This record gives sequence, C-alpha cells and structure tokens, in this order.
Amino acid sequence: MNDGDVVQLSEYESVPGHTCADVSLFAPDLDVMAYLLQDLRTLLRSADAGKIDVWAHRPFTWEVHGLHRRTVVCEPIQIRDPQRACIVGFFGSRRTELPYARMDGIDVRLLDEFRGYPGILSYSSMELADDYWANLVVHVEPDDRDVWRTNSAHQHAVEMSPQLYTGVRIYNGHLVGGVAGSRAIEIDSTKYWDYEIEPTWKAIRVFDPPLTRVRRQEPHLD
Repeated sequence: MNDGDVVQLSEYESVPGHTCADVSLFAPDLDVMAYLLQDLRTLLRSADAGKIDVWAHRPFTWEVHGLHRRTVVCEPIQIRDPQRACIVGFFGSRRTELPYARMDGIDVRLLDEFRGYPGILSYSSMELADDYWANLVVHVEPDDRDVWRTNSAHQHAVEMSPQLYTGVRIYNGHLVGGVAGSRAIEIDSTKYWDYEIEPTWKAIRVFDPPLTRVRRQEPHLD
C-alpha cells in the first residue's frame, strides 16, 4: 500500500524490480552490521587492555582483501556505558564508475561534522565486494538522527546519493546494553530508496518484534 509517495511494505514483502528491498538481504546485512559492531567492541577491549590508544574522533583505518575499513569512536567514555543505544545501518549499491576517493571525501566530511553532535558514539564504514558499501552509526537517543539530518554534510550526502548509488537501504534499530554489552543488534525498521526509478521509489517496513540475526529471516507457513 502507499502512504503518500512512500510504499509501506510488510515484514517479508519483496517488490519485483526493486532489488534494494529484497528480503534475501536481511541475513547478509545483519551479518555485516554484526561484523562492524564486533570490530568496534574489539577496538574498545584492546584499548582497555592498554594495547592501543583510543581518543575522540581518531580514525582507525585498514584494508581486508583490498577493501577499505574505518572505525571512529566519537565518545570514548560514554560509549562504554551499559545503556540501551540506537543504531543506524547504511547499505548502498555504489555506481561502478564512481572512484573510491569521491566517496571517501564525503565520508570524511560527515566525520568532521560529527564532532559537533555529542549524541553520536561511533561511526564505522566498510567497503564490500560487488560495489556495495556499508556504514554503522551508534548513537544515544532516537532524536539524535533528526538533529544530525539538519547538518550540511548530511544534507550534501543525501543530495549526492542518486549520483553515488543505484539504491540505498537504511536500518534503524537498537542495542540492548549498548556497545559495552554482548547483545546483538535489533532492527526496528528499514527504509529504501531506488534511484534507478524516476521519480525515486521510496519504501519502509517496520518489524514487530524487532528483526535480529537469531530470528527467522524468511517468511514461513504455519
């Protein structure tokens, strides 16, 4: 069904012609977000053990099989609080003609802007195979998202998205016990943008109960 120009999808509904919203992506996307979260937790444990120094907004960058990774802790003290945290997971299908340096410049600008938003606890990014890209933001309150959407870097990234990606999906969720705990990410909703359609096709789906890696991720018959 449609709500204005945004299509309301049921939990397991795929729409032919819109691959960015295919339900088969649940499992691999959740795996990638779990990987990014585990990288973050490992980084903090290494800091607690005195193996590395972590301070606010210091980027840790490396490559895995020639693919770029970055993790930035924005609030090194607050991120250790065992409180419920919010997450945003971003996945984009990069246009093949786009060089990595172009996307990295936008990423760096976003990181610079995050210095002015204390609700942002961390920002992680990962280049994937087949021209996909993933980011994971951990923040304190759901309202933090509304605040950072107003900053110029985020607005620029949104404006550039149709040029950078063929399609985008954004997961909104939470983390019981925060980064300091051991719980998995729980997804409350997902939003989709298909830039190969004119005008842009937009959709949203809500999960109740939340979607997790341990929950059945395919529709089933009772």
